[in-house]
Amino acid sequence: MPMRMQSAPHRHGASPTTRHPGWRRLFLTGASLVVLGDAAMAADLPIAKAPPPAIAASWAGFYLGVHGGYGWEQDDFSASTAFQLQNPQPINGVRSQGAVYGGQAGYNWQFGRAVTGLEIDFSAADIKGSNGVTETTAFGGGTFTTSLSINERVQYLGTARARLGWLPTDNVLLYGTAGLAWERLDVGSTSSQIATPGPTTQILDQRQPVDKFGWVAGVGAEVMLGSPNWIGRLEYLHYDFGQVAGSITTIQAGGFRDASTAGSQHIDVVRAGISYKFGETTRFASVPYAKAPAMAAPLASWAGFYAGAHGGYGWGENPYLLPSAITMFNAGDIGGTKPTGWVAGGHFGHNWQYDRVVAGLEADLSAADLKGASNTVTAVGGGGSSGLGFDDKVKYLGTVRGRLGYTITPNFLLYGTAGLAWERFERAQVTTTTAPAGSVITRTMVPNDRFGWVAGVGGEVMLGSPNWIARLEYLHYDFGRINGDGSAFSNVPGNTAFNGSITAGHQTIDLVRAGVSYKFGPDATPLAAASPAYAKAPRMPAPLQSWAGFYIGAHAGYGWKQNDFSTVFFLNTSDGGIHSKGWLAGGQAGYNWQYNNVVAGLELDGTATGIRGSSIPVTAGTETETLSDNVKYLGTARGRLGYTVTPNLLLYGTGGLAWEHGLRKMSDISVFPGVGVQTGITESARDLFGWVAGVGVETFIGSSNWIARLEYLHYDFGGVEPAFTTVSTIAGVPSSGDKPGRQTIDTVRAGVSYKFTP
Repeated sequence: MPMRMQSAPHRHGASPTTRHPGWRRLFLTGASLVVLGDAAMAADLPIAKAPPPAIAASWAGFYLGVHGGYGWEQDDFSASTAFQLQNPQPINGVRSQGAVYGGQAGYNWQFGRAVTGLEIDFSAADIKGSNGVTETTAFGGGTFTTSLSINERVQYLGTARARLGWLPTDNVLLYGTAGLAWERLDVGSTSSQIATPGPTTQILDQRQPVDKFGWVAGVGAEVMLGSPNWIGRLEYLHYDFGQVAGSITTIQAGGFRDASTAGSQHIDVVRAGISYKFGETTRFASVPYAKAPAMAAPLASWAGFYAGAHGGYGWGENPYLLPSAITMFNAGDIGGTKPTGWVAGGHFGHNWQYDRVVAGLEADLSAADLKGASNTVTAVGGGGSSGLGFDDKVKYLGTVRGRLGYTITPNFLLYGTAGLAWERFERAQVTTTTAPAGSVITRTMVPNDRFGWVAGVGGEVMLGSPNWIARLEYLHYDFGRINGDGSAFSNVPGNTAFNGSITAGHQTIDLVRAGVSYKFGPDATPLAAASPAYAKAPRMPAPLQSWAGFYIGAHAGYGWKQNDFSTVFFLNTSDGGIHSKGWLAGGQAGYNWQYNNVVAGLELDGTATGIRGSSIPVTAGTETETLSDNVKYLGTARGRLGYTVTPNLLLYGTGGLAWEHGLRKMSDISVFPGVGVQTGITESARDLFGWVAGVGVETFIGSSNWIARLEYLHYDFGGVEPAFTTVSTIAGVPSSGDKPGRQTIDTVRAGVSYKFTP
């Protein structure tokens, strides 16, 4: 009889408890005995082989896998050649294609026939293509041929996504997926001029890596390959990175007009993959956890949500090479940097345990002070000297990673980890000029957000209590080629001295850091959470687990952006200081775990915005300049930690990594007396990365699974503007300096989510 009652709620229609009060009392009593007798029932063979429990849990678990496929990229810009060809013809976009291959990690939760999950992936790619134009004209009794081309290569792709699917059969899953996306894109250009007879040739080839952030959405199907642990997949993903190229519009006096348009870039990928999914997590009730026998404790002791802090030391290497032929300093080549320094920050994540195997997802953010300088080359002449060098600084590091480990002893865990990585990297060019009258030192600093991959190993140990955990880990960050490279060739007499090649190098960072974490948990046993009596339990016990589960929802609100930089526009005139505001709307997905009154979770969100604003126009001489910002998208990957003030009211704090995709527009209007007005408008896409923190409140809407929220989020992207400073001791040459400022966004937004009940 108890077996029939346990499986009845899986059938459609009213249960016996809704028709007969007597049966209701008997049903609740039997269900309570089922929950309390979980350990004994686990050994009952008829129960273990019953179809409903096997199907209900078969897709749940942590998984790791690999994938491979093919991708098509389309970048719909239009680049003008008006100032390079006699008869201009634009270069209309680039179409690229090529292979993709990589790995993925994630976790699935199952609710009946619905399967939800969170996943991160990293792919190397070789999606490349080019487009160009050629013009041949008569020249001095011969010909002059000019060829211009633009090429693109997608080197890496990465995503952090939510998944939501349905099981049409027990071993086939159909799903949709969406989230945040990143790409490493190499953008190159080649120009050549060949004059005949001769021939005389000049070729300039350059390449610049750019990191772009956007959104991704797609669909897929998975099937169990005989075993519930091995799962094959086929999926389609659409990446959208918005505007990647810049746009320039020039309107000259007399009516001449020229324009390059940016368009938008997207990538479509079809890929197949295979994953290994670990089985059901170790079931262990929270009450007897601390008092269990020595061998039973480790089965669940590592499972749970955790948050902590870390600190350590790092050293990096970026062996680029800038030859003297390019710098025009004949004192030698400039050969790379090796920054070193401290790191400190915080991390959060969740562990799942399968006997002695521990798997998890983790995100971290670290402030850093890794600094290093290149060698300086000096040229002497004319009674003075000039020196050139570079210095590098890493200000922030962040990762989103999977972890997989093994408990060597009950309280000691060894693990490997890998995932996506980000750095805030500042490079400064320092030029020193000395003369009998004094010296001038100029420093031009450009901040960049760079993305790559990270992998490492570590060890954790419980500090007497299973809740406090110490760690020591080594992480290797690889950001690939973050510098531009190129080459120049000329056999034209008088120009051969400029022949040379820039080597971009390969930037890596190695860290050793120690940390401590507080782990909540262990998680409540899945069987207890899915008990048939859950929906009918008395009012007070139910809320203790009611916040646990996967959720997906939407939000909308308003935001204010401040960017208080200041740039020297002309002599003592500066512009900058952009204040923006506007609407925002988007979606969120995540998972909550509950530990009595404490609720912890992981969340991803993506938001479209209309936050825009402009600086005050500044006039210097005959030129007026205005700067404008337009925030197109915001995204976050955050941890959440809250407390249930009442059973249906949750107060929480949240923090994590943040991203912004925006457009910067610069408008210049120049008035030339007797000639007319010339207007130039330049717009460039900017992807910025930083941190986000905030607070919020959630409440259930009646007794349903719908949850309303109101939250405040503060985004901080630090100093994102280039800065140029001049320190002069020469009379008549003034000192000046830009203010990099700090960019922040504050948002207030309301939302609603649907939570799947365990």
